[in-house]
Amino acid sequence: MLKEKEMNSLRGLSFVFGVLSCLQDDPLCSTCRLFIESIDVARDEFIDFEKFVRNNQDISKEMRRLLFGIYGALSNFKIPDQPIVQKEAGNCTLPGKVCLPMSVLSMYAQIGNKEVSKV
Repeated sequence: MLKEKEMNSLRGLSFVFGVLSCLQDDPLCSTCRLFIESIDVARDEFIDFEKFVRNNQDISKEMRRLLFGIYGALSNFKIPDQPIVQKEAGNCTLPGKVCLPMSVLSMYAQIGNKEVSKV
């Protein structure tokens, strides 16, 4: 069975991919390079987690459902041909250094008490 740390990590990753999936419908985030880079970072985190799960097949039905949700999110991402950094282009009007895709990665890092590769 997954330990508390691994369950929290999977729950956090599920949240990250859920938010990124929603941001895919955002007119600015969906074409932003930082969004694409956030997907890449989240995918790398998931691959590391998935390696652990392969060695520990005994996970609950609920946790397995979260895994399948992440697989679904990964398969549905649409990557634009020429993403731009919307903030640098003057298009993103969120205050200061606020970036929605990067914020969700920061939150995930707090759950795992670790440094997530910054984009």
